[in-house]
Amino acid sequence: MFKFIPLGLATLAMFAIATPAAAQGSRLAAAFDGADTNGDGLINRAEFSASRLARFDKMDRNGDGAISRADLPRMKRAADKLGPLIDMMVGQSDADHDGRVTRAEMANGPMPIFDRADANRDGSVDKNELAAIREMLGKMGGGR
Repeated sequence: MFKFIPLGLATLAMFAIATPAAAQGSRLAAAFDGADTNGDGLINRAEFSASRLARFDKMDRNGDGAISRADLPRMKRAADKLGPLIDMMVGQSDADHDGRVTRAEMANGPMPIFDRADANRDGSVDKNELAAIREMLGKMGGGR
C-alpha cells in the first residue's frame, strides 16, 4: 500500500529504532517540518534532499561511510522491523549494487516520500500538502 515511501521511511526510521510506532510517524512528519530552511513555508526538493543528507551520519551507525544492514542495532526485534526497510532503501539507491548506500548514492537517489507529498507536482511541498502527508504518516505510525 505504501510502496511510494520506502526510501524516506527507511532513512527516517533509523532515528526511531527504539521508539514506539506513534512516535515514528511523528518523527517522519518532523523531518518535513525541519526541512524548510529558508522559512518561506515551502519545502523544495533541494531543501528536502539537504535535510535527508544531514541525517546520513546518524544513520551510518558503524561509521563506515555507507548505510546498510550493518548499521542496524543488534536487538533482534529492531533488526527484524527495520531490516526490510533498509533493504528497500538499498534496492532503490544502491547504484553500484554493493549492498550499501553511500552519501553520494543517497544524494542522487530517488525521494519517493517527497514525490508523494508534492501532490500538485510543482517541485515543492506547501502547507496543505504537508498537512496531508503528516496525516498519512501519522496514520502509518500510530494507526490513527
